[in-house]
Amino acid sequence: MKSAFLKITSALAAVCLFASIITLGGCSKYVSKYKAVAFVHTNTAKTASMSFSDFEGTMVFNLKCGSDGGKIKYTATLEEGDIKVYYDCDGVKTPLFGIGTGGETFSVGGQLKNGRVYLIVETDGKCRNGKLNFEIV
Repeated sequence: MKSAFLKITSALAAVCLFASIITLGGCSKYVSKYKAVAFVHTNTAKTASMSFSDFEGTMVFNLKCGSDGGKIKYTATLEEGDIKVYYDCDGVKTPLFGIGTGGETFSVGGQLKNGRVYLIVETDGKCRNGKLNFEIV
């Protein structure tokens, strides 16, 4: 009786663990991994933003473009550090812009296709007091 109970419990635990890994890991080839202080971020289908006191690592946003020929409208400010931003809408990680210490930028860029768009924000070390905003247009 105990043996059957242990087998069933072990099987259920394995199924739950597998389901958790799939759910948490998702199917994205890009993964957010960072250390941050006073970090706020949002992500909707068409917009994404992040602001922070301290940030180090990678943040990935998942947006959607409704038609071929879309663009990414962006603004960014950074007090200290270096950030590179990339996008991927067709399986290729493509540079969008970079910003360094004391930088401020606003523009429209990218060549988007209909479908999922990943925005990948990567730092080179610790960054301080930054704000980035993105919108699919």
